[in-house]
Amino acid sequence: MKRLLLLPLSLAAAIVAAEAPADLIVVNGRVLTVDANFSRASAVAIRDGKFVAVGRDADIRKLAGPQTRTIDAQQHTVIPGLIESHVHATGAARGEANVPFRQLHSIGEIQQWVRDRAKVLGPGAWIQLPRVDVTRIRERRIPNRADLDAAAPDNPAVFTWQYANKTVQALNTRAMTAAAITRETQPPPGGKIQHDAKGEPTGVLENANALLVKFMPARSVPEEKYEASLVTLLKRYNEIGITSITERNSNPGGYRTYQKLKAEGRLPLRVTVTIGLSTDGTVEGTEKAIRAIPFKTGDGDDWVRVGPLKVGVDGGALYGTAYMREPYGPKAFSLYGISDPAYRGDLRISPDKLKNIIRTGHKLGWQMSSHVTGDAGVDAVLDAVEASNADSPVAPRRYNLIHAYFPNPETAQRVARLGVVVDTQPAWFYKDGDALLNALGRTRMEKFIGLQTWRKAGVKVALNADHMQGFDPNTSLNPYNPFLAMQTAVTRRTEGGQVIGPQQKISRAEALRMVTIDAAYMSFDENRKGSIEVGKFGDLAILTGDFLAMPEAKLNELRAQVTVVDGKVVYERN
Repeated sequence: MKRLLLLPLSLAAAIVAAEAPADLIVVNGRVLTVDANFSRASAVAIRDGKFVAVGRDADIRKLAGPQTRTIDAQQHTVIPGLIESHVHATGAARGEANVPFRQLHSIGEIQQWVRDRAKVLGPGAWIQLPRVDVTRIRERRIPNRADLDAAAPDNPAVFTWQYANKTVQALNTRAMTAAAITRETQPPPGGKIQHDAKGEPTGVLENANALLVKFMPARSVPEEKYEASLVTLLKRYNEIGITSITERNSNPGGYRTYQKLKAEGRLPLRVTVTIGLSTDGTVEGTEKAIRAIPFKTGDGDDWVRVGPLKVGVDGGALYGTAYMREPYGPKAFSLYGISDPAYRGDLRISPDKLKNIIRTGHKLGWQMSSHVTGDAGVDAVLDAVEASNADSPVAPRRYNLIHAYFPNPETAQRVARLGVVVDTQPAWFYKDGDALLNALGRTRMEKFIGLQTWRKAGVKVALNADHMQGFDPNTSLNPYNPFLAMQTAVTRRTEGGQVIGPQQKISRAEALRMVTIDAAYMSFDENRKGSIEVGKFGDLAILTGDFLAMPEAKLNELRAQVTVVDGKVVYERN
């Protein structure tokens, strides 16, 4: 273990501190500053929302005054406030306010959930199931018409499986009848109705929700209830040591919701808001869509700030829609329901349109980002970024690659050269690696979430969750426990116990950087947060254990004992 280095109290900090006592000091800790040298200390002091001193207990105690709160860390680890740089908190809050999320693991559990809802709602009421990814279902398939018929013979029931621009819905017989879907029904533009060998609809629809919306009750939630649900979720983030989040696909309304919570004193963490961009892909159409947005990257304040624009490029690895360089192959057919041996996934924006969008966004002063999972999808994005680089340097823009699950050294070097940063999710590896190994093969899975590949090329990487449904840090659809993400990055161990791609393991220090200072870098915040250094925001977490010394298999059990944002305690365990 690295020798303990106690930082001396700087002369400048001492002079400033002499003018007024600190508001909060933390002593007797194992402080991991996550500065450039990964220096360590035992105590910190915060005044007016910023760190004013980092060093030894004796020096820091001198900064206490009559109103100073002193917290004894009891030799537990103290880290910078964690930055959860990819969540969909507003969507999760609305969903939970409507029907609390529950992770379902098998067709049997899905059927029981439907039976329970039928009892609550009564005969004839529509039942809309929670999202369950096929990789999480023991049978490795989504429920079919017969499954839902058996569970809800007297209720229309719909299972929706959605990712990016693709929506698959499975309907039972009552739902088909209620929506008047027959063999003569025509799908909406871009949609499909699956038929059996006799030409009868099977109950599976693709991108055809327009056939159902007028029948299914809207999942509306009163605004007051939604805001209360969102505040509850943000406080749950605090409990795990999170002090900043990036909302990863929002709009001006979502941005204003966070502003409202801040104005009312109900915002317990800092928020960067990514704005989803909808455009026809022409230069003129993209410019019109962007100019209609009433702000741009960097607008806002230290609590609520505008981040990048987001463009959806391909689908996802869990769904067989990630756009890959090589065909998926026959092992993937059964999981994804594909049969074409040449199938490589789904590129949803043509390369020319992608270039128009990224170049236009950069010209108009925005940071840009893209949802892209497959290696060929990443190639297309980087081609567009390079085209924008011909207009003006793109490295200062810090383009965000969101997901980018299958890196290779050549791509990583290209990413580093362009100054692009990566936002990726170890939870997908942990929860879904066992199922994906069978479908995608060991060669692909050994580089899945390939953190060492990125790191060796010098790419900045932010680890995060892509949290979108559920409130529990470990049992949400995508667990948002950052210590689970770090544990997975350190061990490369799946939920089923397999170690896949051990050469991609990173150290604990590297993992911690990826949820603090490197995550801050992605949003141009590295000089304001992400490390415990004098002058930065007073955001930190005191953990329930020793991050560096505890067994790596137990890292996911860590929680915050105390969470501090802007020098104020926002969470304190009993």
